[in-house]
Amino acid sequence: MKKNIIINGINSESQILYEELLNHGLDDVVFIDSNKELVNNLNHKSQNLIAYSGNPVSPEFLEFIGINRENSQPIFVSMTDSDSVNLISCEIVKLKYELQQVVSVVNSRENMPLFNAYGINELVLKEKSITESILNTAGVSLPIKLMDIQSKGTSVWSIKIPAGSSIIGKDISKLKFPFRAIILGKIDNKGNPFQSTENIDIEQDDTVLIISSNRNEESMTRFFQGKDNG
Repeated sequence: MKKNIIINGINSESQILYEELLNHGLDDVVFIDSNKELVNNLNHKSQNLIAYSGNPVSPEFLEFIGINRENSQPIFVSMTDSDSVNLISCEIVKLKYELQQVVSVVNSRENMPLFNAYGINELVLKEKSITESILNTAGVSLPIKLMDIQSKGTSVWSIKIPAGSSIIGKDISKLKFPFRAIILGKIDNKGNPFQSTENIDIEQDDTVLIISSNRNEESMTRFFQGKDNG
């Protein structure tokens, strides 16, 4: 099902996120903001109408911009500088529209328990990158660097297998990469570890551990999404 992403808040971080989403093929994205000047400036820079001015906690406005669109899977991302606006807007879309994919920036660490108390658990502290969290929420799994190996430009990586990947069902011991890499094994969604020599199939939500060059990060992303493996 096609995903439509709604970003609450226009700022440098949300615009960087927008570009990253486009780079990963997620192009059904709109911004909302109560500041008309920010909305007008963003639309002026864009070739299309991508930003709308309105109240981010108004159900009527949220429905206007597609929060309950049929035959689509909405993802709501709140990135304003106000934790109260982020919390209230996320609470509305989660409770009123029963959205499962709700992500919020938290500007002050001490407010995180408040978000958790209201069931908003996909949280990113202001100082951390939100891009990885949103892409993972949207079904794009990015490799996570776990450890550099002797400053040689090679690292140990982990990557979660997303739904729809064409390597699901393949024997881990027989995986062939279109780039140089060593597979160490996998951890299933119950936390059970398996070595790469075991004849066991890759399943959705497995975490695969590999060693590969840092320059292969994009190739790893494509491969494990199922776009580069045959």
